[in-house]
Amino acid sequence: MAERANVGSVEALRAFKPAVVKFAEESQAAISASEISARRTLDWLLRERRPTLQREIRRYQEEIVRSRTRMISRADPMQDNPLPKVDDRLDLDAAKRRLRDAEEKLEHVRRWARQLERALEEYHGAVSQLGWFVRGELGKAVGALEQMGNILESYAQIGDRRPARPAQPEEGGSA
Repeated sequence: MAERANVGSVEALRAFKPAVVKFAEESQAAISASEISARRTLDWLLRERRPTLQREIRRYQEEIVRSRTRMISRADPMQDNPLPKVDDRLDLDAAKRRLRDAEEKLEHVRRWARQLERALEEYHGAVSQLGWFVRGELGKAVGALEQMGNILESYAQIGDRRPARPAQPEEGGSA
């Protein structure tokens, strides 16, 4: 059974075409914007955050070495068991804590970067189909809408040009 379309207005069909075009443009823009945003975040993690944390780790490692050196130099060698001063011990503990925190942050950055890279690959695979549809199929749909509008206008014009049926001679005329 053939399907039938009930088109009440060719103008409505033509008005739908710009909406499809706008949807295609906005879809492409949204796809691009979301991918750019994710890539920008990944670049920030890899090119800014990771090197910053690596520098902090080196600085904290150096700080630990300085704290240990200071503790050793301040210890009283005359005692049988030279203990570091409390302030020096607190400084060393604080430096170790900062180093541990920076190392944890660096590990988080590495993990997040890997997760984001995987998510971007998955996103790109999934969204590529949508992008293909938007670029290809919606372009075809716009062309089809244009063609349907032209066909319906032609059909409507044919109906308007059709001559009125000639009057049928009456049968059994009167004599």
